[in-house]
Amino acid sequence: MRRLAAVIAAISLLDAGGIAQAPATQRPAERGADFLSISFAAVGADGHAVPDLKTQDVAIRIDGHTRDVRSLQFVSVASSARADVAALPPPFGSSAVTTSGRLITLIVDDESFSAGGEQPLRDAVARLTESLAAHDRVSLVTIPHGGVRVEPTTDRGRIRTAVGSVVGRGRSAQTGSDLGCRTRDTLQSLAAYLRGLTGRDSPSIVVLMTAGLAPPRRDATVSMAPGMCELTLDVFREAGAAAGAARAHFYIVPPVDILTTGSVQRENIAGVGATGSDNPVEGLEQLLGTTGGKLLNLGAAGATAFDRIVEENSAYYVAAIEPQRGDRGRAHGLDVRVARSGVDVRSARSITFTEPERGTAPSPRDMLSTLAEFRDLPLRAAAFPSLDEPDGQLRVVTVAEPVDPAVKFSAVSAALFDRDGKATTGWVAQAADLERSPVIGAIAVQPGAYRLRVAAIDTTGRSGTADYDVDVTLAQSGPLRISSLLLGLSRGGFTPRLQFGAEPVVIGYVELAGAPPGAAVTATLDLSDTVNGPARVAVPLAIEAGAAGRYVAKGALPIGALPPADYVARAVIGLEGHPPTRVVRTLRKVKP
Repeated sequence: MRRLAAVIAAISLLDAGGIAQAPATQRPAERGADFLSISFAAVGADGHAVPDLKTQDVAIRIDGHTRDVRSLQFVSVASSARADVAALPPPFGSSAVTTSGRLITLIVDDESFSAGGEQPLRDAVARLTESLAAHDRVSLVTIPHGGVRVEPTTDRGRIRTAVGSVVGRGRSAQTGSDLGCRTRDTLQSLAAYLRGLTGRDSPSIVVLMTAGLAPPRRDATVSMAPGMCELTLDVFREAGAAAGAARAHFYIVPPVDILTTGSVQRENIAGVGATGSDNPVEGLEQLLGTTGGKLLNLGAAGATAFDRIVEENSAYYVAAIEPQRGDRGRAHGLDVRVARSGVDVRSARSITFTEPERGTAPSPRDMLSTLAEFRDLPLRAAAFPSLDEPDGQLRVVTVAEPVDPAVKFSAVSAALFDRDGKATTGWVAQAADLERSPVIGAIAVQPGAYRLRVAAIDTTGRSGTADYDVDVTLAQSGPLRISSLLLGLSRGGFTPRLQFGAEPVVIGYVELAGAPPGAAVTATLDLSDTVNGPARVAVPLAIEAGAAGRYVAKGALPIGALPPADYVARAVIGLEGHPPTRVVRTLRKVKP
């Protein structure tokens, strides 16, 4: 099966000119380089993610030392379209899109505010659950002493029910000692919970809802031993380190107006009643400093803090740096800065790099055998069901290309996984295949729904993966069998492409088989804004005879004047005496 997967002769029906053989000048790399990844969000003044940062725009310091950024990947969070809008199918899978969903952790400090004012909090959380994508997970927990705990779930009803049972348990009046003891308990509970969030490749979104925290305090006169409610700076640092290990984008959202949450009797060495620093806002500022977090007001029903948080975390960056001795296994200070005015960075102030499981960088086989996402190498990949193979199988053409045209792959492997996540078959690119861009392979499988995963390493050792869902079936018009629609360019023959920019014309390519001798076939190609919308432009498909009774239909769509956007290319094909059918493909045009 590996030999079949590597046989580029299976792609010869595309056009021999477009995939001419190249000399084998290198062997596929066995493993990539060992990089450390750092995730952060870059947010503009309007709260939207900034999508166009380059490596030279980003400065990263670990424990005060500047580290070179080897790669920078902007990762968008795949979201569900509104129910009244027909979403276009993605044109390809990409390391720049994550489908694993966001993890949003809601932590309520229920002893920081009094009972009676919980409804705005409940309404805001309910609004949050209605705005999330289906694959986003939400957890809810109360601290410091528990009572409500919902593990990460996509069941929005469980979260709404749980937040409905949250009741403020704070006292209307408290001394500075009371505030210090509660703050210490809250921070210790917070750190313990955050330690359970480690192990994620993507950042976590952590929202602490508290009405106030004490700053570090001694809780005794300077001439006496520390009191029982002493609150040290180390307690804040431990919470910050736990947030860093969880790769948390940290927010504090007071559930009530923190200026009207009751009085705190001020204490200092002069005793009760003297002015001091037991201001509950100062403790919030201290925690924001150790976590790199942001304070947001809860807001009103029409625009809550959660709306801003969801928007800010609609995308994030992953930067890769080379490891140094002592990087792994302990917490380090982290400082991420962006050299662009008006851009705020959401990043932890601490980070912990875990030890690799195998002690070495991943191989393509390793990357295919896990659900983890590898983003050091930005790439795109897609699969295209083609015509029949023996034993009832269909041939699936796979295409992989680097996002940066200057990048050269040193190893590429691909596999198809069924609905149960079981690998069915795959292919490994040979040295000659890697000389071409894009890299093309073929896999034969039974009809059905699959997930394609492509794993690649470039010549600098960076590793990347891309996943793409594909329905391996054929369209038919009577006995006429029709492959999926490929889009590409004419480069001495048809060459597939997954994304387009300044090209004036795109070639549409479809394979046909099963037409009775002498039967007429009609074929057109058009371009539309939506799957079922009117055509912007339509052209005929020219049908040419191929090998073994098969045919190739090709047409040229002018796209030079179109603005950057996603469009739908539609091939409408019919056999004489039978209803026509169509195959569609999303065409993505980007700014050159």
